[in-house]
Amino acid sequence: MALVLSGLRLNGEPQAVVSFRPNILPAADLFTNGALIRLNLDITDSNLDFLRKESREFVAASVTEKEKTYTNVAIHLKGSIGSFRPIDNKPSWTLDFSRFSPGQKFHGLRRIHLNNSVEDPSYCNERLGSELFRAAGVPAPRVTRAIVILNSRPLGLYVLKEGFTEDFLSCYFPHPSGNLYEPDEGHDVHQRLKRNSVQAPRNDRAGLRTLAEAVLDPDYQHRWRRLEQVLSTDEVISFVAMEIIVCHRDGYSLARNNFRLYEDLDSGKISFFPHGMDQLWGNPEAPWRPLMSGLAARAMLETPEGKNLYGERMRTLVTNLLRPDFLGSRIDQLVQELHPIGAGEFITIQKEAFQLKERIKQRRESLDFQLSQPEPKIVSFDRGSIQLQGWIKSDEPSKGSMERCKSPDGKFALHIVTRSDIAASWRTKVLLNRGLYRFEGQAMVSGVKPLPFGLHQGAGLRVGGNTRQSQNLVAETPWQILKADFEVEKDSTEAELICELRAAAGEAWFDEASLKLVRIR
Repeated sequence: MALVLSGLRLNGEPQAVVSFRPNILPAADLFTNGALIRLNLDITDSNLDFLRKESREFVAASVTEKEKTYTNVAIHLKGSIGSFRPIDNKPSWTLDFSRFSPGQKFHGLRRIHLNNSVEDPSYCNERLGSELFRAAGVPAPRVTRAIVILNSRPLGLYVLKEGFTEDFLSCYFPHPSGNLYEPDEGHDVHQRLKRNSVQAPRNDRAGLRTLAEAVLDPDYQHRWRRLEQVLSTDEVISFVAMEIIVCHRDGYSLARNNFRLYEDLDSGKISFFPHGMDQLWGNPEAPWRPLMSGLAARAMLETPEGKNLYGERMRTLVTNLLRPDFLGSRIDQLVQELHPIGAGEFITIQKEAFQLKERIKQRRESLDFQLSQPEPKIVSFDRGSIQLQGWIKSDEPSKGSMERCKSPDGKFALHIVTRSDIAASWRTKVLLNRGLYRFEGQAMVSGVKPLPFGLHQGAGLRVGGNTRQSQNLVAETPWQILKADFEVEKDSTEAELICELRAAAGEAWFDEASLKLVRIR
């Protein structure tokens, strides 16, 4: 059995969302009929009080859909810094139907998640993202939407997503009892990942150790051969390409976050699954070859084989899947499924969906342009330094702006202004041979209020992948010369140079004429 996104084609052939295993799919009715379901959650007062204190611990609840009630369902709150809401607001939930009642399942699923979608007012990103990943041949959880009521209190519209359990794995793997891992405190594949609750016959982490050794191999040619032995390389390249295409800035490739890693014990190969796709399409101008934070992604693309395969796959996926006409129609269909909600909220979702369609159009235009550009050339330092050009915006603030303009004293500058928490930046990339370099330039700030969290604060210069070395400019600071030294260890290495502002409020100017790269040796 296969699910097909009508109209999507790869290599001229109709492309299945993923070639599902021929067994009957669990919860097929839940995710394919487009109906908006209603879930009533009933939690005792004592368990509500417990969740107010220990939001991540499971308590018992009853869940009713239509005439069917599931009892003794394990439930707790979920969500990260941006999406977490307390129990008396609109919390996100994890529901495990068999944790307290072995064998109990919801439409054949042991676990589901109810996401409040506060970071996606269109309620479409997670659904569309999962469909696109599956169309690219990457396993991804299925998604629908639901109306949720807690103890007779309407919580409103939610995104319903299947959990990463044996039920999910059985759709893709003959024996869904391999090792499933998730990040723990930003850990990557060479660090200790948190093991999921899937019951695997072996828990020696041998596959992870083999992967860690492969990604750290300094010999690129030898590295690729080792990666092919432990990774589903073709599938993982598609995973990385899709994360970049849909601007999954909080995913594995760009943030070492929101992913699952699965070791299939039958094939001995490791796969990556996407997760947490509520914040997609945020920066349509994002580069197609960014500096990868995820170690496995970076390790693959540093090799000649991985780099070439990534370029080919990116062009194929952009051409065949990033189709604004088709995706726009799909978004319209997803919005129409929400018609049963109140008229006011439905109009708001329609407006958000329109903006989403516009960002997808812009993303296709930007990627078409980027992919048409010639390969970058290694920088030549005839006079010891070069002036930096080609600056592009990254994470433009929703309550603010980014533009090239004159500073108050008349300098042509890269300008960032915000009235809300941001980590916005201007970025450019250069191709360098091995050596020691200095990124430098002048900056000034006005009214900059630091964020209450994070390592870097205010305005500064940084080299991608490195911690900030330059001074942190906050409050009212006149023009200051900022510097960031860094070393390139291999010839033909791409470096990303960043002028950034991390702040809750304020504005920063970076003197464009002063921004340069100096070769120290």
